[in-house]
Amino acid sequence: MAAFICSSYSKNFGLYNERIGAVTFVGETAAEATSAMSHIKLAIRANYSNPPSHGGAIVAEILGDPALRADWEAELATMRERIFAMRKGLADGLAARGVNRDFSFIKRQKGMFSFAGITPEQVDRLREEHHIYAVRSGRINVAGITSAQLDRVCDALADVLSD
Repeated sequence: MAAFICSSYSKNFGLYNERIGAVTFVGETAAEATSAMSHIKLAIRANYSNPPSHGGAIVAEILGDPALRADWEAELATMRERIFAMRKGLADGLAARGVNRDFSFIKRQKGMFSFAGITPEQVDRLREEHHIYAVRSGRINVAGITSAQLDRVCDALADVLSD
């Protein structure tokens, strides 16, 4: 069974302007891999031809040095724990405010963002009445929430969900 695996390093290395990543193809035969690589190269040529090498050099330096890699892994663990704490605080905070919906899914999600299950109209109310911004699809930046802001965000969400 063949598979493409795409990895982005833009966020976890803070290299937003570099758009650094990798595509890996796993195939059953060498001919299949050669054919896939040919198609990948055509897509690369059509999209950007030669990407800047700065991001790749930074990632190679960090991953190639055991001390730098250990620092990076520790920083990732710290961020992962902080984001999970915000996810837990958000879900638990909504439950504590008597919101009559199960938001435990927020605790099970991974990453910097969460789909909060709110309507575009509720997103508008968050912005207009509480000055809290989210994408109209209901996607919120959980990583952008701080401990100091958590109660305010929970209060605002509980308010717009109460109707």
